Amino acid sequence: MSATLNAYKGMTIRNIKIYMKDKTAILLSMLAQIIVLGLFVLFLRDNYVGSIKDGLGELQNLLSDSDIDKIVNGWMISGVIGTALVTVALNSLVVIVKDKEDKINYDYTASPVKPHTVVLSYFTASVINTFVVSAILMTAGFVFLGISCDTTYSPIEILKMYGLVALGSISSALILMVIATFFKKSSSLGSFGALVSAAIGFIIGAYVPVSQFSDTVQTIVNLVPGSQIAGMMRSLLMKSAVENAQSAIGSKAGAEFANQMNKLFAIKLNIFGSEVDFTFMMIYSIAAIVLFLAVNLIVYKFTSKTKE
Repeated sequence: MSATLNAYKGMTIRNIKIYMKDKTAILLSMLAQIIVLGLFVLFLRDNYVGSIKDGLGELQNLLSDSDIDKIVNGWMISGVIGTALVTVALNSLVVIVKDKEDKINYDYTASPVKPHTVVLSYFTASVINTFVVSAILMTAGFVFLGISCDTTYSPIEILKMYGLVALGSISSALILMVIATFFKKSSSLGSFGALVSAAIGFIIGAYVPVSQFSDTVQTIVNLVPGSQIAGMMRSLLMKSAVENAQSAIGSKAGAEFANQMNKLFAIKLNIFGSEVDFTFMMIYSIAAIVLFLAVNLIVYKFTSKTKE
């Protein structure tokens, strides 16, 4: 048991270092976040701020620019973290394919190390890499929200956000590990990763809120586990801002404004024509983790060379 734990620890550290030392992999992991920030600064922010003000009409005097910025900036930060959870996990799993190319997996097979230990080390390293990078971005996001629009969160809300980062890291690693297992060349996985980086922003609503899509498209993209994680993040980051704005406007107009913000920024996801709340998204995400854990075990059973 001690030898197995030492081997698992050593391989996990090795896999973490391979990603952390690869500047290209880290840059590729940040590609989607750079796109999100670039689009937000150049186009999206002013468009949505303008849309909110136009929708308020004469009531816009009841809200300050800071109140509106809290809503829009919270949406942007959730998009940055949501994309990071996917792109970092995928790029940190490139080590699986590189080990195949370099025949290192043959060395593992010839060693006393059990195949499940090797697989677990890949998974653990991906989760740690994803959590660390995403948590750093989340911390930077909290600082940005505090400085740019004086947004503060309770300790419980902050802990919940980091908890979602952890949940998203596990979910992304499990799902993408299934995909990475079937690639034979790291260049092919890298090309696939570039496509994912470009597409994930649309899927989770980081570039454009998914509410802008048709009901059918919304259902398809919202069934992706990453969209559920991003939805919960939007709920936590934007809830207090929307509620404060609702209180400032008051009466029925405030309630209608809050309802419109929830729909516009997809704080509640639309699946098969029905809105789902935070609780559903949490249950769905946990179910996805259980499902893909089972899928990984099945894939491992048929792809690993078990040494007796």
